[in-house]
Amino acid sequence: MTRQVTIELPEEAAQAINIRPEQLPRELREAAVLLWFEEGRLSQGQAAAALELQRGEFFDVLMAHQISPVQMTPQQLEDEFRRT
Repeated sequence: MTRQVTIELPEEAAQAINIRPEQLPRELREAAVLLWFEEGRLSQGQAAAALELQRGEFFDVLMAHQISPVQMTPQQLEDEFRRT
């Protein structure tokens, strides 16, 4: 199941983004998914699926945007390493 969302974007903002109009829906979806991933609201798998990508391809998108695939605080990482 998918949901369709309509977004109104002022022309000035659309021009500032500097992409072709047909690319705008994909760019907006990617921006939202990356934000939600960074906030911990989506897992790697959920984010990849939302962008219709394989997980490895999603890692490439993360790298292109300089976003870490590891969404843990340093304390959480340390705790995880101590448990193993």
